[in-house]
Amino acid sequence: MRLLFLACLSPKTGNCTTAERIRDHIESAGHVCVLRDTRDFSSASEVTLLMSQDQEPFNAALAIHLFKGGRLLLDVGVPFGVVFGGTDINEDIKDEHKRSVMEEVLHRARFAVAFTEEMKQKAQAYLDCDITKIYVQAQGIETRVSSDFSWKDFLRTSGIYHDK
Repeated sequence: MRLLFLACLSPKTGNCTTAERIRDHIESAGHVCVLRDTRDFSSASEVTLLMSQDQEPFNAALAIHLFKGGRLLLDVGVPFGVVFGGTDINEDIKDEHKRSVMEEVLHRARFAVAFTEEMKQKAQAYLDCDITKIYVQAQGIETRVSSDFSWKDFLRTSGIYHDK
């Protein structure tokens, strides 16, 4: 499968890091993932043009952010999904135009991914959307404090010796 993946790719940002991790995962599963910066496109028609002019056809598309990326996929003509997070639910939701676009994206998307159950619930509360299309996938690794963890022992076994 060949996938177009749109995300905000400002260097050294959480969005860029998340996009690269998702791309690496998609590619490790044997697919081709073409990662492009949303800032390279001003409209959905430009993305549609890219998809029609590319030598190999795209089978699907994915975007990070319901508004920034999802709006660019509304007319692509292939199945698409979106990954959304805090910016969508905590900021963009406040703007009526953006909220309307985000609802349209959620209606047309095959699936959506939220990073937390709380974000999924906020989407259900604030957006007209099909909650069954939204899957929760944690963005990072969840850890818990261990009562028997010793920094001193950890550093020593790592070859780092420190007296304090």
